[in-house]
Amino acid sequence: MAKVTIYRFDAWDQIAGEMKVSTRWGTREAINKLVNGRVLEETATEVDESVVASDIPGLTAKGWKPVAR
Repeated sequence: MAKVTIYRFDAWDQIAGEMKVSTRWGTREAINKLVNGRVLEETATEVDESVVASDIPGLTAKGWKPVAR
């Protein structure tokens, strides 16, 4: 399976009225296009592309966490 790089990101939280770290991870393209978020560069993680095949293409499922190595 192909590998992709995903990142944590800040996104606007309408309820709180401020930017917050998302509960999802995403590809740079999905973060920029779908959520207009701010990529947290230091969180870059390479994963199988199946990880970002959730309900929103390019983003992980809510609460997904990488496996520690």
